[in-house]
Amino acid sequence: MVVYTNVLETAQRNFQSGIGKSYSPEDVSEVWKQVAQFIRSSLLKKRAVDIKGLGRFTVQEYSMPVSSIYAIWSHRPVFYLDKRLCDSYHIKCVRLYSSDKISVVSPNLTTIARLAGLSRHAVEEIINEVVQALCRLCMELKDLELPLPSLGVLRIVNRYTDMRFSRELVRAVHQDTTDPMVMASHRRGTFEERPPNPGSAALVRWWGRL
Repeated sequence: MVVYTNVLETAQRNFQSGIGKSYSPEDVSEVWKQVAQFIRSSLLKKRAVDIKGLGRFTVQEYSMPVSSIYAIWSHRPVFYLDKRLCDSYHIKCVRLYSSDKISVVSPNLTTIARLAGLSRHAVEEIINEVVQALCRLCMELKDLELPLPSLGVLRIVNRYTDMRFSRELVRAVHQDTTDPMVMASHRRGTFEERPPNPGSAALVRWWGRL
């Protein structure tokens, strides 16, 4: 049985960091909850979110053939682990294609700060400390998990990245279409991915059938 080290709890226990000196565990949890909510909202709007030092949450397009001529495009969320993190700690990733037409944004720190009841500087510091805690655990070769409320959970096990998006989010991203044929024709295993982009590293893990 794999025992995961919780990244948030590790960051909260680090009293040498800004978190330990200035912010409570509740502050850390609330900020990360709002970060996850921002990512979820962005994915539903077909926008990618970059978190510096951690990676990119984005949407992959894939096709489902409905005849010898026509195919229907649909979407699913994916996560790209930061390339420098992969290279530094030899973390394995699955390479998949994601559309370069999707706009990329950074977390809106001002909005997150307002919702969390903290300053913008505090939010930025907490995010950075959580990412640093994850990097330290990777360096120590720990099996880790980073909870993302309403989004899913990111795990790194045996140097292998496993981003498990929530079933509700996968369905919401997939169903965001005006064409009923997309829903009627979708069956697991029938999609055909676009050619992989060799410059990208991503992993998708489905949580159940749609």
